[in-house]
Amino acid sequence: MIRRMKHGEEDKVRALIAKLDYEDQAYWRKQTKSLEECLAESSRIPVSEKIKGKSVIFVAEEDGVIVGLCWCSIVDRGVDKQGEIAEFYVESEYRGKGVGKELITAAKQHFISEQVQVAFVWTHHGNKAAIELYKSAGFKEVDQLVMAFVPANKTRFYGETLNAHNPQ
Repeated sequence: MIRRMKHGEEDKVRALIAKLDYEDQAYWRKQTKSLEECLAESSRIPVSEKIKGKSVIFVAEEDGVIVGLCWCSIVDRGVDKQGEIAEFYVESEYRGKGVGKELITAAKQHFISEQVQVAFVWTHHGNKAAIELYKSAGFKEVDQLVMAFVPANKTRFYGETLNAHNPQ
């Protein structure tokens, strides 16, 4: 079942984000943080049912357990309205069973109802399962150079390296 996150589920969602952070390291840098470190860092993520801005977190629930999440954000830039799947994660034992597809469907329906002109999702070149999922949901690769500025104290996702194509 796919639904919006409820009050009281923040720590469950943070735990999934920590697992995403932990697993993500393998795609672009050496495994530098333990799962415990990722869990400790995730406790500071401002997750609530009333997230600032135009965001919603969808969760996948199986037998009363949250097994996946899709965090969607919308930004009205004045010239257009853009959506983004900011965080996406499905527990490993539920992958390949349609949970991810259901989460993506909920995100797309949300973007359509909010009348966004374009929606983005970011992943790593090596994450073939995610790439296939997003393509099967109608997302297209775009020819775009993405550059990032990360202040020194903002290392949750990027650590010491920014270049996903040339990890240290």
